[in-house]
Order: sequence, then structure tokens, then C-alpha cells
Amino acid sequence: MRVLCISTVAVCAATMLGSVAYAQQSPPPAPPPYGPPVTTEQAKKAVAAALADGKKTPYLYTFAVVDPTGSLVYFEKMDGAVYAATEIAIRKARTAARFKRPSKAFFDAMEGGHPFVATLTPELTASIGGIPLEVDGKIIGAIGVSGSPSGPTDLGPAQAGADALK
Repeated sequence: MRVLCISTVAVCAATMLGSVAYAQQSPPPAPPPYGPPVTTEQAKKAVAAALADGKKTPYLYTFAVVDPTGSLVYFEKMDGAVYAATEIAIRKARTAARFKRPSKAFFDAMEGGHPFVATLTPELTASIGGIPLEVDGKIIGAIGVSGSPSGPTDLGPAQAGADALK
């Protein structure tokens, strides 16, 4: 009985301390503001870096760059890439641009059991491979990559494209 009481007190204390620690966490920082829209030259530079990274894998990718509103600025497709990857790359880029965060954030939220993600907008794509493009601390658009059989493999080329503009 004594062990049960001590165990119960320990569990309650741990729960309370965990709740206090959670409540004291500061909110995440605000995303960067939007800047001037990505130019065609910047988009081509991002896609060139993404394409170079993508060629290191056995997959055939599509690459989409959008401005902050989600309008397509530049698109490139590797020969033989699956046709469905075209729209998926564009949607990943739109998600990253419009929500100012990687499309992976929504994938993680859905994997974590948050059902609200599916209700945000029909155009949201909760899949890995969309990254905001930042220049001088401002979001100028986003890049979306699709073509591999798994989202994590799309992330490498997308990140390479985003890094090319930093």
C-alpha cells in the first residue's frame, strides 16, 4: 500500500511538473515576412541546384517554384518523371509559400493526429518536399519537388534549391 501511495504521488508530481513546463514554453517565433516575389532568374538558380542534387539519386523529379501567392514562376521536369509529380510539386510549393513554412510541417501534424490539417484548404499538400525560399530574411516564394516514392527523398533536392538562394 505504501509503495502504491508513493507511486501515485510521484506520477501526479511528474504530471504537474510536465504541465507547468509545457505552459511556460514560449510560442514559436513568427515566420519571416514576405518580400518581393521570386524572379525568374532566382527560380532557375534554385531549380538548377535542386536538379543537381536530384541527379545524385535514382529518381526522376519535377521542380516547381512559385511566388508568395502560390502562382507558378518556373517549372522543370526531368525526362521520364511520373506525370502525377507535376501537380504534386506545384502544390507542395504553394503550401510552403502560402503558409510560410515547409510542407513537412503539415505532414508532421497529420502524422501526429491533428485532423484540422485536412480542413485548412483543399489546396494544402501535407507532404514532404515544399520549402519556402528566403532572401535577406524575407520569403520570396517556395520550391516544391516531387518524384521519389517517399517524401523524405524529395526533401534533399528541395532543400538544395532553397539553399542556393541564401
